[in-house]
Amino acid sequence: MTSQTAFAKIDLLQPAPTQPLGYYDYFGKLLSPQEAAGVVGNKGLNPNDPISYQRVGAVKITKELIAQGEDIFLNRKIGDTFGLQGVFGFGQGFNVVSDEIGAALANLRGQSTTNLKITLQKDLTIGSRTFPKGTIIPTGLKFQQGQVVALGTAPNGNLTCAICHATLSNKGKILAGVPNGELAIPLLIALSPNTAAGFARLNFNPLDPQYRGNGKTIIDSKGNKVELPDPEKFEKAFDDAVLDVPFGNFESSPDGIRNTTQIPSVFTFKDHPYLADGQFAVGPFAGLSAINNAVHSSEINLFAAAQISAETLGIDPEVYIGTLLQNAAVPSLRLPEGTPVKPSQWLRKLAPNPTQAELEDQIPAPGTGNYPNLRPSLFTYNGLVFSPNTGKPGDIASGPFLFADNAMSAFQNSLVPPANQTSENWQALNSNSVKRGAKVFEKANCATCHIPPFFTDNKIHPIDEIRTNPARAQSRLGLNNLLVPPKLYTFNTPVPIPAKAEVLDVPTQGISDSPTTLPKGILPKGGYKTTTLRGLYVSAPYLHDGGAAVRAGSLKVNSNAIAVVNKTGLGLSGTLSLGIPADPANSLRALVDRDLRALVVKANKANPSLVRSNLDGKGHDFYVDRQTGFNYNQQTDLINFLLALDDNPGSF
Repeated sequence: MTSQTAFAKIDLLQPAPTQPLGYYDYFGKLLSPQEAAGVVGNKGLNPNDPISYQRVGAVKITKELIAQGEDIFLNRKIGDTFGLQGVFGFGQGFNVVSDEIGAALANLRGQSTTNLKITLQKDLTIGSRTFPKGTIIPTGLKFQQGQVVALGTAPNGNLTCAICHATLSNKGKILAGVPNGELAIPLLIALSPNTAAGFARLNFNPLDPQYRGNGKTIIDSKGNKVELPDPEKFEKAFDDAVLDVPFGNFESSPDGIRNTTQIPSVFTFKDHPYLADGQFAVGPFAGLSAINNAVHSSEINLFAAAQISAETLGIDPEVYIGTLLQNAAVPSLRLPEGTPVKPSQWLRKLAPNPTQAELEDQIPAPGTGNYPNLRPSLFTYNGLVFSPNTGKPGDIASGPFLFADNAMSAFQNSLVPPANQTSENWQALNSNSVKRGAKVFEKANCATCHIPPFFTDNKIHPIDEIRTNPARAQSRLGLNNLLVPPKLYTFNTPVPIPAKAEVLDVPTQGISDSPTTLPKGILPKGGYKTTTLRGLYVSAPYLHDGGAAVRAGSLKVNSNAIAVVNKTGLGLSGTLSLGIPADPANSLRALVDRDLRALVVKANKANPSLVRSNLDGKGHDFYVDRQTGFNYNQQTDLINFLLALDDNPGSF
């Protein structure tokens, strides 16, 4: 907890420090060159040899590394082609609306857009829903001037980090790190022909009797014959569940829980641990390299989750793999007709070398075992590490072990929130509302957890304390008894990994009670990290589920009251569920005012789609309102202060 004496010495409107060049990351500790040399020397290595630093796990932060990370972040594909395209069929799904996208681009006449709106040229049926011809759909796709490929996409349907974690300024400049809160993720995913291959991301059991019908019969891991779900019924039900999710929200953890969350900002320096529940906390860059690894492996690799599906989902691995393959987007990958087979054996018949299929660009971490029987660790939840070394000169991610993940970490840590140059921020700064709001922030004890200058305490708080919807907080609890100690190869290790390669033990002290238990705060029932408050003006709505959402024009505020002038604009059902952005100021007011929040939560809970997706906006009961002794003018000042927390909060 920050003492009042210490807090009084902090200027809340000073820019936060930035990642220093020439320093070293040492498993989350930022070391000066002298300190890093001391670590190397203490290991009995030569501080004058750059390889020595790689051998101990120290990453030198350089302009070159940051530039390489930016290139990978913006341009390198996510996931394996075999799973994402051949089985899931993302590119095929995208092609369903290619004519509409082409027509919308033609209407732009080469101009940029931050949200391409398409008009359906034919009726479009997905799941139980039919979108009639003529329906206008805001896709959230960003196109720079003169470009015919959206930011974060490739013509073949491949995706990069930028599709979710970058946007365009009004002048068409790429703003990396800003969440694409308008992205029509549920629609773009549900268009895929085999969306149900992602069934483990939601609470779907393929053997539920309601899905019985014309499913293939397979042999499970115990030699029993098992009937898979009817592919049409299962796909339809899963598409319906995906379309429940609001725009700008995603679900990537194969945990069998509906726990979607909004796309986070990527201003990551000193904002550890990472992800909404802080589960990525160990390894280089304080867990940032672990989440970069997950994005390219455990969060998108469809097949690797089968390794522990029996323990985490109660689903036999053969049933898991069979469900993925029986309706594969590419017909030649589908399970054969006639005599039942073991799906894992069919998979290997289709793709004898897994490193050229579902393990593309991924290798087992040391100490996790052998695929397909890898064990999870605090660094990698499927035992795999994204570490490509293709040998191709044009492959920007190719390099020694963990190079790509660490390069992206260095780049993301270099990002800062873009300047808030709205007229509202100009007025708030010039009227001293922002300065008054800083005093309200101090008086309301917000800095107890949101400690400046990064406005986080870097802790995971138990769910009983935060009291938001617990679904996301529970997403990794099933792994706790399966973990092996986290280990990595030294960062000079070439890929493929040679025999007798050097191995590093990843430090977990102070993060978890042991190397094989989840981080403190997550156990026993789950928890959430204290998120940074920087960049709030570009990351509405608020809370991990985005439930604190209010549309622009929905409120009328004066010194005496908050009036709701448009009830349909409250909650996710009045904003992102309709593809309408949430207003930052109004949404922050819903976060800090308990009476308004109650109305927003009520609106969320009245929407069955949101209830099914565990999105409600409840909890985080720390208010700055009349009941805590603050008037509406002070509340407005606090909101203006929070919206000013950009790269230089005290200036315009």
